[in-house]
Amino acid sequence: MRLYRHLAIVVLTIVTVIAIAFIHTFALAFPEHEVDAIASQTTVLIAPALQAGDIKARREWDTGSGVIVARKGKTYYALTALHIVQTQGFYGIRTSDGKVHLVEHQEDNSRIKPLNREEGDLRTRVKNIDLALVEFESEHDYPVATVGDAEKLRSQDVLYVSGWPVPQNQTPRRERITQTTSLNQISSQPHSEGGYSLAYNIQTRQGLDGGPVLNQDGQVIAIHGGDRAQEHGYCLETKLSGNNNSCAVPINQILSAIEAEDMRVSFDRGAIDQKVVAQGLANKSTADVIPDVYQLFTFDLNAMLRNKPSLGCGSLLLGDKCPN
Repeated sequence: MRLYRHLAIVVLTIVTVIAIAFIHTFALAFPEHEVDAIASQTTVLIAPALQAGDIKARREWDTGSGVIVARKGKTYYALTALHIVQTQGFYGIRTSDGKVHLVEHQEDNSRIKPLNREEGDLRTRVKNIDLALVEFESEHDYPVATVGDAEKLRSQDVLYVSGWPVPQNQTPRRERITQTTSLNQISSQPHSEGGYSLAYNIQTRQGLDGGPVLNQDGQVIAIHGGDRAQEHGYCLETKLSGNNNSCAVPINQILSAIEAEDMRVSFDRGAIDQKVVAQGLANKSTADVIPDVYQLFTFDLNAMLRNKPSLGCGSLLLGDKCPN
């Protein structure tokens, strides 16, 4: 009898542990509106800096999205698609508080770092993956996204793509959105030069490129690259290149590329802070809306370079002056 009681206690203990682990695993999952709130606080809009008259002089002005993934002191790091920030010049990063932070991208002095990947037995470096790490400075305390593990994803898992779409009528008003989708396939090896190896069942709008792909735990598990399955070759297998598939670069590959570049950036892999959810829900009306994106991204660059060559005065809109 003692043996049976002992076995019963052991079995009960094992079942209890499994039950607790099961509950803990699924307790992490957030409802869709809370994942959207998390994305609202960490997703940024990235675009070239404008000068007075630029919008009238040219009709096209490409914007993209990104996500804040790390912080070191006053320096923040945002991931985005490389094709969003390839051109040399100045870019603005719009954060959830409505501020725009200016960053410089010059050949000999850049705060925009392209990422590479290494392959083969000799780890030979190959072409850039379509990703960049962008640094910007701020005294403000911004939420930093938590990164997950893309290798744990399974087919048909629910995913969320966050970003700033460009309206078809080019209205100056912008609104951030979160699109819900499901995973089609993920591969251990990228099938395209851009490094894309994750495909999901959705066709996204222009402007979401570079934005985060989140899982149900609110963690970033990839960076969205657009409808590249049909526009720029196959990201995975040919059969997945239909009109309703988009591609992304998994976070595991991204972290490996950052480590290979010896950037020494730390990432948060813990649970989502409930304060971020609450803040996102409370501030969505202001965080997710830009009344006039052209005005917001217009800078008096000549005055800024003349008065403060280091751009240490931070993000300044047209008409503002750097402190003496």
